[in-house]
Order: sequence, then structure tokens, then C-alpha cells
Amino acid sequence: MPQARIQELSNQLVATWASPQGVKLMAAGATLVGGLLERGPLTTAQAAQLLGWPEGEVHERFHGMKFDLETDGEGRITGAGVSLDDKRPHTMEIQGARRYGWCAMDVLMFPVVFKEPNSRVTSRCAASGEPISLVVTPDGVRDLSSGTVAVTLAPSRGGEYREVFCDRVNFYATPELAAEAADRDHDLEPCTVDEAWEVGKRLAGLF
Repeated sequence: MPQARIQELSNQLVATWASPQGVKLMAAGATLVGGLLERGPLTTAQAAQLLGWPEGEVHERFHGMKFDLETDGEGRITGAGVSLDDKRPHTMEIQGARRYGWCAMDVLMFPVVFKEPNSRVTSRCAASGEPISLVVTPDGVRDLSSGTVAVTLAPSRGGEYREVFCDRVNFYATPELAAEAADRDHDLEPCTVDEAWEVGKRLAGLF
């Protein structure tokens, strides 16, 4: 798989999150993630208190940074990178509990952020629905359910992060299925799980 293209995407992601807006978004998101893990779903008022922002500006400010918070049917915040929504396709173990991710990168990165020694991750192939499992650690990935599993990487520019990045960064049961996804979306680059973990490790280092 083209290492130069993978490195290019890795550099672009790091540059996005290391930019002034990226740093601001990461700090605010980390604050909400801490609140979600400690308290569970947050009302807008609780989120505003944690952030030190006016209550009426919480969603507006995140939207202005191209990052829409995840909410439940009651309007409570349930996700800001790490999600509490068990309907998400990607799951991981964080602080002794099952948590959820919007994309493959979430479940490869956040266990490293939280220095989880053995975070069990489950997902499914975005094309076939085949179950995928692995263990993510601060030192790498092990116990991958199949040696053929691949990941698609995407750039994080041009719109809301979940739309331009998360919805396109997925696990695939085989490199061929990942390549087919890239044939349909030329911004994507297939890579191995280990290569995707290396990108996640770089991003985790920014937290």
C-alpha cells in the first residue's frame, strides 16, 4: 500500500488538529469526554458549566469549529469523540467500560490516549458486515480477528468532521474491499490496521 499517500494523510490530520482551531476544539472536546465518562450523558447546561461557556453557545461554538456534538432523543450530549451511544458500530474498552466510536480511528486512537493496556475493540466490515475484533494497546495492535483486515483513511478537510472524516474511516474485512471503497471515493487510501494505528498514535500524542 502506498506509504507516501498514508504519510501525506497522516501529516494532514496532524496539521488539522495542531492548528489553532484544532487545539481549541481538542481541548473543548476532551473536557466533554471527561464529563461524559464521569457523569454519563450531559445536559447542555452541564456541558456549559464544564466548559465555562454560555449555555446557549455550546452547540453553536462546536458547530463553528466544524464538529457537531452527538445528542440523544432528550437533547443530552452523548458523544464528543468518545460516544456513549451503543448503536455505534465501533466499540472499545475505556476505564473499565464499553464505549463507542464514530469511526475506526476513534477506537484505534482513544485507547492510546487513555493508556489502556488491553482495550478490546469490536467493529464490522463496512462492506460485508463481517465482525472484526482486535486488542488495542499503547504499543500496538494484537489479536486481530483476521490478518486481512484493512482500514480506509480520509482527509479531514472540507466540512463537518464526522461527515468528511469519520463516516469514511472504516474497517474492511479484506484489502480488496477497502480498495473498492477507495475506487468509489478517490480521497480514501486503504492501509493495514497497523498503519492506521500508527496514525492514531500520532494523533493521540496531541492530547
